[in-house]
Amino acid sequence: MHKTILNLAWKETLQLLRDRLLLAFMVIIPVVQLGLIAEATGAGIRNIKLAVWDQDKSAFSRDLVTALKNSGDFNLMYYAQSYDEIRALVNDGKVGAAVIIPPDFSRELARTGASATLPVIIDGTNSIVASSLLGAVESAIADLTRQFVPANAIITPIDLKIEFAFNATLNIRWSTIVTQLGFITYQLVLVVAAVGFVRERELGTLEQLAVTPISRLELLLGKGLMALGIGMLNYTLLYLAIRYGFEIPMRGNLALLMALGVLFTIAEIGVGTLLSIVTHSQQQAILMVFMLAMLEVTFSGYLVPTENMPWFMQTIANFSPLQHFSAILRAVYIKGSSLEMLWHHVIPLAALTGITVGAGWYLFNRAEW
Repeated sequence: MHKTILNLAWKETLQLLRDRLLLAFMVIIPVVQLGLIAEATGAGIRNIKLAVWDQDKSAFSRDLVTALKNSGDFNLMYYAQSYDEIRALVNDGKVGAAVIIPPDFSRELARTGASATLPVIIDGTNSIVASSLLGAVESAIADLTRQFVPANAIITPIDLKIEFAFNATLNIRWSTIVTQLGFITYQLVLVVAAVGFVRERELGTLEQLAVTPISRLELLLGKGLMALGIGMLNYTLLYLAIRYGFEIPMRGNLALLMALGVLFTIAEIGVGTLLSIVTHSQQQAILMVFMLAMLEVTFSGYLVPTENMPWFMQTIANFSPLQHFSAILRAVYIKGSSLEMLWHHVIPLAALTGITVGAGWYLFNRAEW
């Protein structure tokens, strides 16, 4: 009995070794993903875009701005001139944090035993990033305080007034669960689309379809429509679970969220169709989906913001539909962003949809039945 089991295991091993494509993916992809995650997370959360509204315009306020710039955690992008401009920059996602230096800020600090309030607005859409930003602001302020405040001072001279925009309690579930809406839909649609044609090939029914009065385009659209229906049903159920089960408020336009969900689903159907055409078995197709999903997690911005990745990873992430859709989900669901605020993600997502669907049709039309 033991010999039989060992012989069967050896047979399976030999069969796996013969599938060079599958074997290469099993060996290379996990190592590549480990290296990419290490590269993406090694630098921490740095170079976050910052806006400053300096109403004090004193030597101390300039020192404060310089301290934030020199901390290495921030990239000062905007000198705002009003509170409305500050709110617009945060709402549009142009900055991750904004510091408001009130009038007479330095004069308040100069008063004996007094403290001055320093309002800081931090984008709470991504709770992990927001927590890192808070630590960076506190560290920069503490360094500056040590330079100008006597060591025996009792009252902290700068009182940070932190506002976490869009997520007042910095609830980590808001950002993680909303992002899962896209990732779970991505996995399901990709699996359904990836096994569509390879299953027909394994069962021998693809040749039967070839002799029926149906064109290749009709066959491709029929398969795609089925995957789209399953994907959007899953997408809708997940949305209902997040909205009413987890009670995470939806701030954006539901029609916009659903329309962009359809666009994303079609893009992944195109990717799945490509996998279904180039693979030779359902097992190989599903494993390819699994390997691709491992890479997509790295580039999606789920762990580390895309803009904080090395330049070559940012370039690759631009070709990831999941990366663009994850950003869209957070912006629409949590921030309530409109379509006009999302063009820098919607246009690339639409382009990738056209490319994947077009490539899938091209390869399917050239494939021999």
